[in-house]
Amino acid sequence: MADAFRGPLKVDASGRYLVDSAGTPFLWLGDTGWPMFAEYPADAAERYLENRAKKGFTVVQSVLAWGKGSGFEAGPPLANCRGEVPWLNGNPATPNPRYFDHAAHLLEAAARHGIVVAALPAWGYYVNEAKAVTAANAREYGRWLGNRFKAAPNLVWVNGGDRIPLGFEEVYRELGRGLRAGDGGAHPITCHVPGPLSSSMFWHREDWLDLNMIQTWGSWTQVHAMVTSDRGLAPPKPVIHGEGAYEDGPEYPDGPITPLVCRRQAWWAFLAGAAGHTYGQNQMWRMEPGWEKGLDTPGAAQVGLIRKLLGSRRWWELVPDQSVIASGVSSERTLNAAARGQDRSWAIIYLASQCDVRLDPGRILAKRVRTTWIDPRSGETKDAGTFETGNLTGAVFPELTARSFRVPGYWEDALLVLEAT
Repeated sequence: MADAFRGPLKVDASGRYLVDSAGTPFLWLGDTGWPMFAEYPADAAERYLENRAKKGFTVVQSVLAWGKGSGFEAGPPLANCRGEVPWLNGNPATPNPRYFDHAAHLLEAAARHGIVVAALPAWGYYVNEAKAVTAANAREYGRWLGNRFKAAPNLVWVNGGDRIPLGFEEVYRELGRGLRAGDGGAHPITCHVPGPLSSSMFWHREDWLDLNMIQTWGSWTQVHAMVTSDRGLAPPKPVIHGEGAYEDGPEYPDGPITPLVCRRQAWWAFLAGAAGHTYGQNQMWRMEPGWEKGLDTPGAAQVGLIRKLLGSRRWWELVPDQSVIASGVSSERTLNAAARGQDRSWAIIYLASQCDVRLDPGRILAKRVRTTWIDPRSGETKDAGTFETGNLTGAVFPELTARSFRVPGYWEDALLVLEAT
């Protein structure tokens, strides 16, 4: 297995985020390449991984036993580009080694690009509807997979697969425990459920679940609230917003899903305390005609930019703090979100529309604060001024020094960074 990626990942001692083998915090910036293992031709998979890495993505979510997406499942799991099916005789207890050799090749390619693959053993259809994965074979299948890929440095296991587990709890539990037994705990495990739900609702205290995954789907205005809820659970576990509304997706009640909506979902997730966010593009994951052109849509580039904008800062120390916004928080589609560093030396605010807000620079523990605008579409920066915070004045109490800010003209949304001088 290639070693370009410093893995495997594990949960930090804080329980808030993932770190690589060197202890460096890992920013989960994902893309939904659900069909990659099964449907992508080998050369297309390589181009896809290279494209996502260049844009800044660090994770690809894909399914090993895949039969099209929910509502479009094609019976037994699809054969891959080599004509190999994942299960011999349709039985998960007898995996086809040749199918998984190709999966290993794609994992190696992803590692060369510094990408982690969040892999689902099977789409939930094969548990809930087809009943191919059962309580009798799930642990054996999971153990085989865990052992087959235990040396992969760039792997996270994802149980579930877009299904409510009610009535099938023992199947998913057996699969999770089989994965854990097979790789000896080498890789973190999470669980993908349908939207708008979270794995925490079903599995938070399970011994095999290391991090929670949320799907909001069409309820994309609930990203901030759902991440906030999961972040407050005990014991703490990293929270991933694993699937929201897809760019250009036609089926959402609160559409259209524009690049602006893609940015909103991502920034809401991170500023609510998520350890990661996953983007998706409609034509690309569905593999509609001309699907590869969907790799270069504006939303993908703008979400990918988050790695640069957050990666240059100690993002893992961010604490959600809406009190930084003295007035003008707004709600739903135009919710404005704020978070600050643990040491209160900096803060970042996402303003989701053309708006005016009043911010409280006194939340930064310094005498003066420097403010900078960042355009989340391009990364362009503009000085927004340096101000007294009202702290360290020699008075008994801090002075109230709320400042008004207006999103720069012609910007759809904006980031504002406050830093102690």
